[in-house]
Amino acid sequence: MTTVTRHRARLGDLLVSRGSITLEQLEHALETQRQGQQEKLLGEILVDLEYTTPDEVLSAVAEGCGVPFAALTPAIVDPDARSALPDAFLRKHGVLPLFCVRGVLTVATSEPANVFLVDEIAHASGKSVQVIAATAENILEMLEQTRSDDVAAAAPDVEADLTFSQDVLQPEDFDSVYGTWPADKVAALLVREAVRSRADAIHLEPEEKVLRVRFRIDGALHVITRPPMRVAPGLSAALAAMAEAPRPDDRAEPQAAATRLTIDGQGVQLRYFPMEGAFGTRAIVRLVCDNQAQRPLEKLGCDFDLLQRYKDLVAGLHGIVLLAGPRESGLTTALYSTLHALDPVRLNVCTFEDSIAYRLSGINQFSPATTGLPNAAAAIARLLQQQPDVLVIDASLDTAAWRAVADVARDGLLVLARTWAVDASDAIARLAAHVPPADLAAVLAGVLAQRLVRTVCPDCRASCETPAPLRRRIPEALGPVETSVKGRGCLNCRRTGFVGRIGLFELVPWPAPLLGLLEEKAPLDALRQAARSQGCLSLWSDGLNKVKAGITSLEEVLEVLAGCPDSGRPADSLLRRSSRFGCEGRKPAGET
Repeated sequence: MTTVTRHRARLGDLLVSRGSITLEQLEHALETQRQGQQEKLLGEILVDLEYTTPDEVLSAVAEGCGVPFAALTPAIVDPDARSALPDAFLRKHGVLPLFCVRGVLTVATSEPANVFLVDEIAHASGKSVQVIAATAENILEMLEQTRSDDVAAAAPDVEADLTFSQDVLQPEDFDSVYGTWPADKVAALLVREAVRSRADAIHLEPEEKVLRVRFRIDGALHVITRPPMRVAPGLSAALAAMAEAPRPDDRAEPQAAATRLTIDGQGVQLRYFPMEGAFGTRAIVRLVCDNQAQRPLEKLGCDFDLLQRYKDLVAGLHGIVLLAGPRESGLTTALYSTLHALDPVRLNVCTFEDSIAYRLSGINQFSPATTGLPNAAAAIARLLQQQPDVLVIDASLDTAAWRAVADVARDGLLVLARTWAVDASDAIARLAAHVPPADLAAVLAGVLAQRLVRTVCPDCRASCETPAPLRRRIPEALGPVETSVKGRGCLNCRRTGFVGRIGLFELVPWPAPLLGLLEEKAPLDALRQAARSQGCLSLWSDGLNKVKAGITSLEEVLEVLAGCPDSGRPADSLLRRSSRFGCEGRKPAGET
């Protein structure tokens, strides 16, 4: 049985009592946390402010948990105890078994307060566990120094350019780590690991002999584990139960399969989407965390001037404001962030969404499942009976629905709507195919187009000279990019070189010259030139500005904007999604 001594002394009080920080420094750190760094732990903020060191913080955490803090040396590591757990398990969780006395395994960890991790070690080793605290760097150093010759020969060089898949737990290792665990326990740990990894989806993909489990992190898929196929039905059913979803054979609406959990102190919404495949049920569990669904507009990555102009459009509270982009480009997040900029106390805000991704306080949210109406046009007519001041449409609309939206905007309401499109000019042209240009000119306030690019990891970023082949792919009108940044790959970014994502934006307020071009059915390039003549920067311009600012890499922008108009590629290829093939490399050219 796992035993953990609990102590309720607060970290700040312990650091003050130990003389590590002053009371004034503690109050300053707490105020910093309240003013916008709620996602950071107090200890992290104190270290960032250089009030104390990581060792002092971890030592205080250990005292608060009632466990000792130690500096590890190879002499205290018993090889037999170390071999109680697979090396892949030790590296994945950053723990080191030290010795075993009377059936109790003593393990060093940098997370002594993590009772879930301690419980996981106990189940994996089959022993009772007690922990001591040590820094992550000290544990990693000891893992290297104490591994056996056989393990050293098989282990990858930590300095090499590792791929994420090399840490995958293979079927032959699964039984030794999780073989005796019930499916609901493995599912809970999988969800917790996904949240800690900042994943927004878990993919369960049955193959002939194994179940491939992948996380989507920052838009890219990574293989996490390949357990034997026999665990697939139980794991899928356990995740469905966590999301309070119907079983795969139930004919219920997918959007009913959702629930809200608290994981590591963070609110998370789980949504379960199953589909029968050749080898069994393929399922996706989507995760929406509070800190992502409640992001203010200022944290989306907009240029300051563009953000102010967009806020002015929304503050006008009339007309249609379109959000445009391909799928998985962050449109729903941008819509929700816009809603946070409105006043739900003074305004009646109503949404109609294909699937309610996140429940917002103070906002009246509706979907086809909740209204039971046959189409969006009928739903919009019903919504008008609710006397909305702002109508938000996050759904696929046909011609009748778009004309209903135009009628609503003509009556003086603000309508926020999303549409699949390449860029702002493409969105306007697509809307003009449903609404006559003269009517559109009277109601369209503007279009915000966007894409998402990954941001370079701050821990391993490095400047580099732009290779000639990349320079040649930059649109000539945007000028050269002589140097850029790139992530080398480290533990913080899981060897990918990227942590998090940021938006690329293009804002086109409705310019009068576009009306004549739409009525003449002018080509899209003419619409884009008209937008540029009004001073509107393209997605390419924003992307290269972020490259020059060291926020993202040139390769990332070239991939995400592949085929966009300024790249010189045919416009009919623009709407395809950029490909992500994880950290094992991109697909070769020509491969399908």
